[in-house]
Amino acid sequence: MIMQWLRTLFTFLLVISGVSTTRLHSCGQDDERNHPVLCSMMERALTDIEGLADEMYLWAHEHGLIVDFIGSVDDNITVSTKRRLNSPEIPVVVAHGMGDSCFNSGMQHITKRVSDLLNGVYTTCVATGSSRSKDTTNGYLMSMDDNVEIFANAVKNNPQLSKGFHAIGLSQGNNVIRGYIAKHNDPPVSTFISINGVNAGIGAVPFCRPKDNRVEHDSAVGSASVCELLMEQASNRAYSDFAQKHSFQANYWRDPRKSAYHAYQTYSQLAQWNNEGLVFNQTLKDNWAKTKKFVWIEAEKDELVWPQAGEQWGAPDSTAQDPFQAPILPMKQTEWYIKDLFGLRSADEAGKNAFESFDGNHLQFSMKEFDAWIAKYLAKGKL
Repeated sequence: MIMQWLRTLFTFLLVISGVSTTRLHSCGQDDERNHPVLCSMMERALTDIEGLADEMYLWAHEHGLIVDFIGSVDDNITVSTKRRLNSPEIPVVVAHGMGDSCFNSGMQHITKRVSDLLNGVYTTCVATGSSRSKDTTNGYLMSMDDNVEIFANAVKNNPQLSKGFHAIGLSQGNNVIRGYIAKHNDPPVSTFISINGVNAGIGAVPFCRPKDNRVEHDSAVGSASVCELLMEQASNRAYSDFAQKHSFQANYWRDPRKSAYHAYQTYSQLAQWNNEGLVFNQTLKDNWAKTKKFVWIEAEKDELVWPQAGEQWGAPDSTAQDPFQAPILPMKQTEWYIKDLFGLRSADEAGKNAFESFDGNHLQFSMKEFDAWIAKYLAKGKL
């Protein structure tokens, strides 16, 4: 139990304050002082990336974050199905979640299944790393912006996707697709299916969820005081140039407290994408408008994402004295919807938003449910 607790604590410190495996020189004296464990992990990421990726995968698997299917896997390749280059059917791109990889059997299975359901349409899982280990660690140790640029380059260089594509995101993979839509969307995403996406950010460390005037915690974490400590560390560490440059999870940390809002506006990549930052970017709204359909799928018993309503663009009430105890605002009562900061309200008024849910925890949907979403939203797509 103690070792499990230490592993969980260590992993979240790594996630929140992660650093790039290719920028060892960036960890200066101040970084060593503020991120001592993580700076030492940089060295390990350079010398034992396979072992590090395995630990990241195993932790994610233990907490139900991996799309897992029994079957053979070649961890040297990702799956792309075949189709005629000039086929009228819209191809599909899939993006994996935290700890997972396009090189893993579950993602290979999902990719092929989508193609089979759509009569052989070209489908590909776009990795942001050239190997299983890099694809996995880049989901922790590389920023959202950098992951989006790798994704965008892969799309641009794939002739099968040159006229546009549908996109399916799983958990954190939705941030990559959402970032692509906001920053690029050329070629455009036609329909975006977001399964348990953390597009609206998270306001609590996973498994340390606020509930009933206390911090509810998973047994692997330890005590409420540890969760509170992690919450403080997450906030303090996330809103800095260093963390935002090197940590995917820090990029979508959205502390709902008033005291943290200015730092969030100043540093957070998510704030920039949401047009909540200090500079308004009209291009983000223009690009959002290019997508024809958005499908927001919520896990009704999600224990990873807080608030879970964020999977459908709800948010904590930051005007409340205690936003952790106040009712969660539904999408239409959020500032980003009311002010139409990045195009969410415009899309909604145009009938582009659809909402689905399933009775289960994070990513614990059934294949029957998955198949139904694909049939409902993608089956009739033509270029």
